[in-house]
Amino acid sequence: MQTEVTLGVKKAQAILLQPPPGDLTGPYPALAYLKAAAARAGYAVCLKDLGIEALGFFAEKNRLKRLLQQAEVVRKQLKAKPGLSPEQLHHLMLLVSSVGLGADIDLLANSMAVLKNKETFYDYRRYKNSCEALEAFYRLLSALHFPTWVSPSEYPVVREFSCFENIMTHRLRSLNPFIEYYEDILFPHIAEIKPEVIGISMVFASQSVQALVLGSLIKQRFPEIHLVMGGAYLSQWVLLLNDAQLSDIFTCADSIICGEGENAFPELLDRVVHNRRLVDAPNLIYIDRSEKPAKIHRFSFLRYPDIGELPPPDYSDLDLGAYLSPEPVIPYCISRGCYWGRCAFCQNRYGDNGVRKYQAVPVEKAVSELSELADKYGAAHFNFSNDAIAPGYLKRFSEAVAQKGRKFFWNTDLRAEKSFTPELCRQLARAGLNSVAIGFESGCQKTLNAMDKGYKVDTLRQVMKNFYDAGIATQAMGIFGFPGETLRDGELTVGFLEENVDRISYYVIGLVMVLPGSRLYEDPRKYGVSSISFEKNPMKTPEPVWRSDLRMSAGAVNHLYERLGKLEDKYAIGDYPYVGGLSTNHSFLYFRLGPDILKRLSTTNENIAAFSPNN
Repeated sequence: MQTEVTLGVKKAQAILLQPPPGDLTGPYPALAYLKAAAARAGYAVCLKDLGIEALGFFAEKNRLKRLLQQAEVVRKQLKAKPGLSPEQLHHLMLLVSSVGLGADIDLLANSMAVLKNKETFYDYRRYKNSCEALEAFYRLLSALHFPTWVSPSEYPVVREFSCFENIMTHRLRSLNPFIEYYEDILFPHIAEIKPEVIGISMVFASQSVQALVLGSLIKQRFPEIHLVMGGAYLSQWVLLLNDAQLSDIFTCADSIICGEGENAFPELLDRVVHNRRLVDAPNLIYIDRSEKPAKIHRFSFLRYPDIGELPPPDYSDLDLGAYLSPEPVIPYCISRGCYWGRCAFCQNRYGDNGVRKYQAVPVEKAVSELSELADKYGAAHFNFSNDAIAPGYLKRFSEAVAQKGRKFFWNTDLRAEKSFTPELCRQLARAGLNSVAIGFESGCQKTLNAMDKGYKVDTLRQVMKNFYDAGIATQAMGIFGFPGETLRDGELTVGFLEENVDRISYYVIGLVMVLPGSRLYEDPRKYGVSSISFEKNPMKTPEPVWRSDLRMSAGAVNHLYERLGKLEDKYAIGDYPYVGGLSTNHSFLYFRLGPDILKRLSTTNENIAAFSPNN
């Protein structure tokens, strides 16, 4: 069916694509907001999440049989060799580890069904077995496209390649499992709709190769269609590149929208439809091929929309029942930017552009839109996609929810502020707050001060207790390796987790990165960073190498992770429910059962399914 809408004098067709790999448990918000913004401007846009669609494509029984038959042929070929190299041995192990799928051809489909069913989802043994079956399927894809490694949330990233030509080798079916889906399903769909614009989003590094390859293939097959790319990761990356480096990307696209696109995308769409020049289009980098030689044009400054004036996201094109969750979890951007905005390691700007001003959706508008989304999609769970929300706003929001008489569950990221008193935390719990992710970063006050976190360890400890005691799960997010942090400082962080296990639902500890747009990157010497370079990263993606005489040694970091492992042996708070590392949707749903559910699951001998909120 052809998608074509005429509103007033405007007529347009567009497709927005979320490339794989992606979150298999629910949609992303970015493209749904662009679709809504384009509709308000009078344009119809078709939205597609290729990660979950591709999984459904591969899981079809006859296609899965063919994949398993191909794997068996390759396995026999490898076993027939007189001696295997380490690489060939690894290839063989991938094939062997996925052999269980062949013993039960319905295993993958049944496992996906377990994750979508409200009863079986909370049977933790069946849940974990289903996750393992899904991982085995992606190992099968990896084995058939060896040496490409693919998982629900991983794919080779641009920084792993020495040149653009090597990235383009993933246009081959032999290396890229998703090419079959593109050629058999996506490209015929594009040919049927005949859109005037196609947009591809590159939100994460893991999507970088797929986004470029997909753009290249679309430009080859549909050269008349204007192809625009965008997304948070791409925005950070392209602002580091000169024109010569950008020219490679423009073999895969005609333009790039940087930053937030709710104003920029409808403007681009309007200009393409009416064949008007792109000069001075907001937030746009584009190539003018009519000039000889072709010339790249860049926007002069980055503009941000007023989120108080944006329409709510539109997920109507997506089959929410296809995602691997028993209930839909709807992302909603209740705020953008950070009201604190001072943490030294945080990417708080794009390139040299100004910091995104903190804004929150007006309370009454937010409650009304969430109610409409709940009714429209039959949803009771919302993931607030934001950096941090001010406590005063949340107090007013929870009061408005109570006055509205609506009941839904939500999670969010927060800072540990003294104003999160026991009373306020209980009020937020009554308003549906299910879990909070708090960037505690460190249990060492000296390190927190160096980061400019703006709070005390004692405050963090008390705030986490207040939330936990109110029945709200607490997700502690920390980092090791900030310049100047010693092994002893890091041990204070591990000690903080050990001593406060009674108020922590789970934790994630990563390593600090010096990211473009952060204070560490903009003023490195202030923090003791001696050098920042893109060595061994000729693509100049936004993950530079940094050095410092004040940097913790690798041995010290390994020691800290070994200590964390002992904590995980006692409490499963480092092993949270998930399918795909990009998602918290499954943990969010599990925390309906209480902030201590992971500890109970790790120690009980009871029937796991008895924990279901339906029982």
